Amino acid sequence: MTVTTRSRGACHDGVVGTRAAQTAAALCATVLGLTALAGCAGETSTADPEPSDVTPATSEAPSPTPSATPSQDDETAIPPLAETLDFKATTVDGDSFEGSSLAGTPALLWFWAPWCPTCRSQVPQVEGIAKEYAGDVAVIGVGSLDSAEAIAEFAADVQGVTHLEDVDGALYRKFGIAEQSSFVLLDLEGEVVFETGYGGSDDLADEVADVVESAG
Repeated sequence: MTVTTRSRGACHDGVVGTRAAQTAAALCATVLGLTALAGCAGETSTADPEPSDVTPATSEAPSPTPSATPSQDDETAIPPLAETLDFKATTVDGDSFEGSSLAGTPALLWFWAPWCPTCRSQVPQVEGIAKEYAGDVAVIGVGSLDSAEAIAEFAADVQGVTHLEDVDGALYRKFGIAEQSSFVLLDLEGEVVFETGYGGSDDLADEVADVVESAG
């Protein structure tokens, strides 16, 4: 008869061995799990924070607005043209002439007609003023009340004067001239400072001297 006691012991040993193996495997799995968690935790703690799009507020005060100062252009602005100088004409030589060219210089306007004996008698006086104040006063003759040819012929006998042809009388009307010879004296800004009509030129030289002195 065969005794089975040993076989049962071997079986018991097998069962024990199997349980030990299972326990060891469970322990290994637990250790591996803990290691993985520790690794994840380490990676999370060392990750760089994402940059923020929010700009921190600053406490700087706004810069004061600079006070307005006059520019150089404002200080050197050209004054408006006087109404007396707002005209265009033609010289007896056929050149264009603009009244605005007289701005900044005193001017003596002499209104005459070719057939006027008084006008012709004043030629020496006008020539003398033009010569004495050359560069300081612009002496402008305005011939009218006749043909362009007659005006040009008279003008050729008067030296040192710029003569304008005013056949249609536009400049006569602009300055309100009703008789010839007439004089209109303008200061350097184009303002009328003296005017005289037929036969009233006795004070003309003194008036011209005064306006030149005032112009400095």
